[in-house]
Amino acid sequence: MPSDLPNWLQLPALLVVGLAIGVFINWAIYSWAMFLKRPISPWMTPAEGESPRVWTDRIPILGWPSRRRDSAIYGTHFWVRPMMVELACLLGVPFFYQWLVAGGLTNQVILPIGWESVCGIWFYAYGILLVLMCIGTFIDFDEKTIPDEVTVTGTIVALLFAGLVPAFGLPVLGNEGAVPVLESIHYASPNSLASSHLGTPAMLVAMLIFLIWIWALMPKLPVWYVGFGKSMRFMWAHAVRPKRKTICPLRTVNRKTPSITLLLAGLLVAGLAAIAIAWQVLSEANLVSLYSAFLGMAFGGGLVWAIRIIGTIALQKEAMGFGDVTLHAMIGAFLGWQAALLVFVMAPFAALLVVLIQFIITRQSEIAFGPYLSAGALILLVTWGRMWPVVSESVFRLGPVLLMILAGALVLMALMLVTLAFIKGRLYGDELADQ
Repeated sequence: MPSDLPNWLQLPALLVVGLAIGVFINWAIYSWAMFLKRPISPWMTPAEGESPRVWTDRIPILGWPSRRRDSAIYGTHFWVRPMMVELACLLGVPFFYQWLVAGGLTNQVILPIGWESVCGIWFYAYGILLVLMCIGTFIDFDEKTIPDEVTVTGTIVALLFAGLVPAFGLPVLGNEGAVPVLESIHYASPNSLASSHLGTPAMLVAMLIFLIWIWALMPKLPVWYVGFGKSMRFMWAHAVRPKRKTICPLRTVNRKTPSITLLLAGLLVAGLAAIAIAWQVLSEANLVSLYSAFLGMAFGGGLVWAIRIIGTIALQKEAMGFGDVTLHAMIGAFLGWQAALLVFVMAPFAALLVVLIQFIITRQSEIAFGPYLSAGALILLVTWGRMWPVVSESVFRLGPVLLMILAGALVLMALMLVTLAFIKGRLYGDELADQ
């Protein structure tokens, strides 16, 4: 951990780590993209017709201005964004660590008991979250997709942190005399855990959540107009692509199972086995943390998934990409279901100004929502120490009433979307209403 290094070596080490992270982010943005796999990173094989690479191209930050020679291929000023990404990481990593050290996450002048031991854990866990959100944000801006390399990797990392290092969770401050005591948020917060409820039923819930997550990631092509039964068979066939059965042997074609299906099937088996083992060997504190991550993952992904379904039905077109679902599931796994709700509430405010300007200029109302979920998560981390004491009492003390409010809000949202589509059709015509 950075705190284990001598004071004079901490800043240089953090600067080097920041540069390495910036280089990795730029490589991942163009390597993990689905449609725009442009070899812009100097660590990728040059494209055909691109000028030969020189060793100075790989110098972080300073090597980018010389890449202007490839503007005819990648566009004017293409090199500015990756250069700024590396510069932001160079400065951002030391700032992030010093902000944690100064008690920024807890917003406390008097540092709580146990703060020193978990500061490094926050640095690694939330640093990984911020890096993955940054990669997903720029890919989403470029092509309105969020690759599974970002969200699946992040979710697995979050579950590993939760099971092995319970202190990685967002901090909640209690009191022990005059000195605040550091605790981690859990699935029952702000209420206390009166007794353990982490037996076999909780394990089965965690397994079910993991199973649904894997099923959601499977390649499938639902065709609901043929009925539920046939649609499920079509989805299964699209995922596993079994041998095609025909009467004529000459027309029989062997259909190979996609590699992603095999990978996810292996991940499912390994994940279910790991959950079963975890419930046998982990301590209660570890299980509370792990179960909280699973519930955060289910709530974050389920909330956006429900809105995606409602929006698609109301607007008669895809309302949100499925990458937004898996992204918010990752955020929920890292930060908990309470934070996932707050992030979702804050995301539209982060997007509002951009949407208004875009609609006025281009008359296009479609946006990549993933970057604003990431912005909401960043805002939550920055303001957590001030936000949680307020919302814990005013919002999350409502308990089951909060779930009823959320259900009512989803119904109202469906009505609002139908009304909005009708108004846009009246004002701008059917062509614009479909945008």
